[in-house]
Amino acid sequence: MSKVLVIDDDPMILRMAGFILKKGGHTAVSAQSGQQGLDIVSGDDIDFVFIDCEMPGMSGFETLEKLKAQCGTPVCMMTGTLTESTREKALALGALDCIGKPINAQQMLSVIK
Repeated sequence: MSKVLVIDDDPMILRMAGFILKKGGHTAVSAQSGQQGLDIVSGDDIDFVFIDCEMPGMSGFETLEKLKAQCGTPVCMMTGTLTESTREKALALGALDCIGKPINAQQMLSVIK
């Protein structure tokens, strides 16, 4: 299965996403900031990335831009305030999709497929 990185500043979201991914047969890796996530991607073989849109410091959108410049790893954005403009911005920056939080397990796993 896939090695999936989840970048989110909320430890509860990281735990929940890790549980969902492991139950789905994936290996879960977590990062609590955009920079930490970029460091992991540059040093590891990551197949897919979920990034929270709203994080302190480097936002999820900034992280997405830097990640896309660094590699072609597929990305899905996550947000607690999902709007059409948020989804459009994520897609314009190269994300495959943008999903809402709290995370829906079926939706998260289907995005990876």
